[in-house]
Amino acid sequence: MSAEPQERIRADVCVIGSGVVGLINAIAMAKRGLSVVCVDQPTEKQLASYKVGESLLIYSNSFLRVLGELDDSLNKSFHKEGFWMAHGMEGRTSFDESVSEWGFESGLPQRWIDKAENPMFPRVMFQDAQIVRPEIEAELRDRARGMDGLTMVDRGLVRDVELGEDGADHRLTWVSRDRSESGEIDARWIVDCSGNARLLARRFGHDLPLDDEFSTTAAWGQFADCTDDLFDERWTYRFPDGDVARRDRNTLHLWGDGYWIWIIRLNGDRVSVGVTYRRSRQPEEGNAREVFWKIIRRYPVLDWIKEENLLEFSAYKDVQHCTDTFVSPRRYAMVGDASSIIDAYYSQGISLSMTTSWHIANIAQEDVRHGHLDTDYLNHVNRAVTADWRIMRSMVKSKYSGAVADSRFFILDHLLDLTVFGAAMLGRFRASRWLLETGGRSSDEGPEQAALRTGLSRRLYLSQSAPWHHLDPHLVAGAVEAWHRGLERRARWRLENGEDLPATKAGMRAYAALPGVWRLAYLNRLPKADLTLRAVREPEFTSVRGTEHRPPVMAVSGSLLLVLVGAGTLFDVADTNVRKLKKFARTLRQRRRVKR
Repeated sequence: MSAEPQERIRADVCVIGSGVVGLINAIAMAKRGLSVVCVDQPTEKQLASYKVGESLLIYSNSFLRVLGELDDSLNKSFHKEGFWMAHGMEGRTSFDESVSEWGFESGLPQRWIDKAENPMFPRVMFQDAQIVRPEIEAELRDRARGMDGLTMVDRGLVRDVELGEDGADHRLTWVSRDRSESGEIDARWIVDCSGNARLLARRFGHDLPLDDEFSTTAAWGQFADCTDDLFDERWTYRFPDGDVARRDRNTLHLWGDGYWIWIIRLNGDRVSVGVTYRRSRQPEEGNAREVFWKIIRRYPVLDWIKEENLLEFSAYKDVQHCTDTFVSPRRYAMVGDASSIIDAYYSQGISLSMTTSWHIANIAQEDVRHGHLDTDYLNHVNRAVTADWRIMRSMVKSKYSGAVADSRFFILDHLLDLTVFGAAMLGRFRASRWLLETGGRSSDEGPEQAALRTGLSRRLYLSQSAPWHHLDPHLVAGAVEAWHRGLERRARWRLENGEDLPATKAGMRAYAALPGVWRLAYLNRLPKADLTLRAVREPEFTSVRGTEHRPPVMAVSGSLLLVLVGAGTLFDVADTNVRKLKKFARTLRQRRRVKR
């Protein structure tokens, strides 16, 4: 028998869950002037859990620094210098010329930083970090407890939800784990951030059926005593003009056949190490923990990862899921793992959750303050966010196929990913401006910030970035999916027919952000297969002050990258067809010889 309700609270918004996504949602809603209650009862083990060790990318950095007021903490976190991918490291002790690599160094030259009118802008816009989740969540939890209009109910779990009819409030019933306390919450809006519990998705049947067999398992651990001296000269990459990058100071991904490994360094000489693999092609026998260690031992360069230094181990058996609704016209929403999860690749879970949460706050605020439920906006969010999930899923799905062993696929498929992220830079810039200039409070908007928020409500999505922002989100997602499938199909043909291509490298920097894709046509004639270009001093007009409406470089970044990956893809199509014709001709000649 459950206890009789002992406490009743009324709020504009009830947030279920007090992880990083739930806390940011609660804080964001409170900053909009809404009354908020956040309900959860994490165990001591959950509070202390290292979880993955988060790598911030695209949008998450901006929202956490401003909405969460975590600027100081992120400055003290492990500085993320970029992202780095490699294939062919199995059995190797160094990143030699037989290894394909794709990397992007995101560090800015000091001359760029000095141009910003607000010294905080470069950090909000660009300075990504690698965070220790329990420490960041503890700080957010303390901040939430001290906010006006935000009530933390941290002693119970939601057990029942009764949706209000005809505009009436919803009613949620919570009960403590030991069943000694209980209460009811009446709220106009519910935001489910319950993670894998997926309370509302399961309660109201919102699972989106997946029409394929693509599913992955992820297993990871966090390790102590991983000091700088473990990362020797082998971890250094040298650019043609003498600059160096430290692979270990990037979020590092090592690809194999049907799996990949992440290496994320953290403060305190800790490292998050994970293995994620396709369930239908499990690379080793055994349970997730056994598979993890067997895969790690394939890599001599990772021999410093020792079981005696393991702080915590976790695994997700089935990572893939998505809801058919992110915001319901019945005034509830689902965000974070409570709505969808794809894969840890590119660390997009929190990033996409931050933007979805921002849209939810806009819709809830308009409904609570003005009694207007903007169904057009709501429907646009559902379509665009679902399309974003499809885009992100297509990025990882093709790479699990084994096509990553083809170096041209490895380069072009990552370039297609970069095109999507590069196109999102203008939205990232405008979101960073709005956050920095308002602190996340719409009450502090001027006309310019209000215009920014209106524009972002239509375009702050991967599927609605320039230059494809006028297209239907699912048309964009379908095109990206088809593009990945085409690259994969041609790569698999080359691999299956012995058309070996040289391992290729492409290292980019924020100030030399394009790879030399045209070199694909004559890689065999180069001293080494490398698409990395030298840095060129940028024209003055491309400088970013942080107060523009449309910085030139960010306005055209998506278009430039689209042209580049388009040209590379056209070459890939033409070259593969020529190879097919040559193979067909050779086969005909062999048949004629046999007949003779």
